[in-house]
Amino acid sequence: MIVFRWLSILGALLLAVFTGGVFYFSLRESAVWNEAAGNVDERGMPAVFDGFVERWNRSVERELRRELAAGEQQRELLTVSRGEGDGCRLAERERSVERLRRRLEEGDHIRVLPLEKMPSGLEWHTGMEEPEIGDPRAVKGGQVRLWINTPFPGTLRAFGPGSENFFNYSAIDNVWIPLVGLHPETFRPIPGLADRWAVSADGRTVFYHLDPEAAYSDGRPVRAEDFLLNICLRTSDAARDPFWTALFRSTFDRITVYGDSVIALTVPSPRPLLPYMACVDFHPAHPGFYHDFNALFLERYQWKAAPNTGGYMVVPGKIRQGERITLARVKSWWAKDRKYYRYSCNADQVEHVFVNLENKAIEMFRRGDLDMMNIRKPEIWEGKLELPEVHRGYIDKYSLEAGYACPPYGLYLNCSDGMLRNTDIRKGLAHAVNMGMVIDSLFRGNMRRLGSYMEGYGDLTLPLKAPEYSKKKAMEYFARAGFREMGEDGILKNERGERLCLELTFADSSHVMTNVCSIIRQEALKCGVDLKLDPLTYSVCSRKVFEKRYQAALWAWPLDTPFPRLYETFASELAYDGRGNSVGNTNNIFAVADAELDAALDVEREAPDYPALKEALHRAQKRIHDLCIWIPGWREPYTHIACWRWIRWPESPTRFCSPRLYNPLESHLYWVDDKMKKETQDARRRGIPFEERHEVIRLKDRDDPLRPSSGE
Repeated sequence: MIVFRWLSILGALLLAVFTGGVFYFSLRESAVWNEAAGNVDERGMPAVFDGFVERWNRSVERELRRELAAGEQQRELLTVSRGEGDGCRLAERERSVERLRRRLEEGDHIRVLPLEKMPSGLEWHTGMEEPEIGDPRAVKGGQVRLWINTPFPGTLRAFGPGSENFFNYSAIDNVWIPLVGLHPETFRPIPGLADRWAVSADGRTVFYHLDPEAAYSDGRPVRAEDFLLNICLRTSDAARDPFWTALFRSTFDRITVYGDSVIALTVPSPRPLLPYMACVDFHPAHPGFYHDFNALFLERYQWKAAPNTGGYMVVPGKIRQGERITLARVKSWWAKDRKYYRYSCNADQVEHVFVNLENKAIEMFRRGDLDMMNIRKPEIWEGKLELPEVHRGYIDKYSLEAGYACPPYGLYLNCSDGMLRNTDIRKGLAHAVNMGMVIDSLFRGNMRRLGSYMEGYGDLTLPLKAPEYSKKKAMEYFARAGFREMGEDGILKNERGERLCLELTFADSSHVMTNVCSIIRQEALKCGVDLKLDPLTYSVCSRKVFEKRYQAALWAWPLDTPFPRLYETFASELAYDGRGNSVGNTNNIFAVADAELDAALDVEREAPDYPALKEALHRAQKRIHDLCIWIPGWREPYTHIACWRWIRWPESPTRFCSPRLYNPLESHLYWVDDKMKKETQDARRRGIPFEERHEVIRLKDRDDPLRPSSGE
């Protein structure tokens, strides 16, 4: 989910130097990598990269010609048929064919050119006019121990099967520095790995100039060719991750590298916030780390962590399987003095403590073995935090109003399944799911029912109403699908005697989801449908969902900012290959392939301005609603944080994070006040209380930089 795909490059398994408990790398260790990397060429690139650009260009050309032939054939069929709605589909097909022709005429998809070939007359931007991020009072040092109640990750790989886990999302995507970032308050581009950027006159190409000091955590400089290596690795057969092949081919019309310092990304059409949006999923890969990349990649790199460009690294020696993973601040981080990063990544170490038993986590927190808890359950926030340490002011509580995009919890339906291909079955199931009872009884009314798949994006969100729980409506739809006879067990049957039975898959990491699914099953039985519960560990559940071997799944994942990218979740090409076979390990876990939805997604992907983007997203949301491939679940109106009072936050609009992000800890703007820590621990021993603190932070309405002002 940026895209939201929770994949990016995570820390490295290198020789670590510990000074005062802080993990950092030296240039000497970079040399060790180069000496060990026997399977590299004279440029220091892995052998797998040899000839990649030529192979990739030939492959892309073949695919474009195949798509063009298929598109022209479909256009001719639409021209002849002239059926209802064919005029609109014909226009969409014409645009698609024209785009494919243009791409073929432009030549190679990837070009490697000398720096002298750079176009002249470009207008460069630095983004240095935006306000400071964080707080100058922030100090470096200390340790923060965070409670993590998601399952322990099954791998530290940044791509490949199993890499879509919550830890990789929070500890990788929110640590790596992109080419161009987005200011969390103004939502305008700021420098990242690139110190400046320029947009071509036609608005389709962004030129990124790499910061000369940009480096990986081991000190090796980042080069433009490293970004091509990343494409090579992620699209390799050894990675078994077809998502990336489809993404790179469809997102960019052309990728050009000029020397070692400039990258140009060309997209099909101008887009809002193009300098940021074009590079969201475009990262470098460390050549030395991947020196022996081959067919054994998945097994060989299962618990290795690649050097990254951010302020934190995984500490290999502090990984305790099933229990904790520690990130440590990179002392020699190249961006540590940069304007937008100098007040972030303040704690020396951030220890992620995986505890599935809530009572155990609360007790650890009360004892001071955890510094911070991000709390989602109402019964914990309202009940189990009624602790003396809270009442005496040793632990602070913050409630952040969640007026921003949150993960869309709900039932995700697999349209490639024989039974769920039928829209009436899906619509009947939507009316058989009593999500209102889940919210009222299990969540004590503290959650809110979702309507649209992408709520929390202002007027980009199309207001939609979730299907009501109704036995009458559910059975009417089931009857349309042929399930009319009620069996002795209360389950509907069709004329062939087949029972209306579906498997409901979910990650059984806590009793919450088990209880949610139990309520859903009991209420669905009243409507004549039997939902067989399929509780799995998160890693197994994730693998089953992404391989599209499930029927229905209780699921959610983070959405992207500053606006969603629905194409990457609902596009047909991410569901089926050219022969109509289901494609696994892509974000289209619905396996939905719908021409009308695709048309809206194509416009969304190429929308040149805010009004066009809004119109396309509204169309897509309406179609998702009509297809009923997702049964709306719930969202949390507040995000709650409890922390010992020595955890400090900036006194600024970005004190927690961008209001468009879900987890307030993702900003890494907090710090540890050692003086306050000693004061608190001493007061606690002596029984001296402080004032109890529970701060409710209500987010003010703000203008979206993408939205035209009232005067336009």
